Amino acid sequence: RLAQRLAVDLQQILGTGIEIVDVAIAGEGPTRITVACLAHGARHTIKSDGDSVIDATSGILTAAAELRLSTAFRELVG
Repeated sequence: RLAQRLAVDLQQILGTGIEIVDVAIAGEGPTRITVACLAHGARHTIKSDGDSVIDATSGILTAAAELRLSTAFRELVG
């Protein structure tokens, strides 16, 4: 259920043109979240580790915003 909610939040951050393929959450104390996505034909993997699910989620949301920014920059520059 958390993975589904995280996917919805990530899709809002990533916007159109970036498709989430998979969200995996591992661990109950120290946690790793891995998100696989496609951005304009290229596969990207975003990973975040944290002492808790909240820490890992924060990291994954930040990494998703960075992916969106870098993808937009590549489109602009060509």
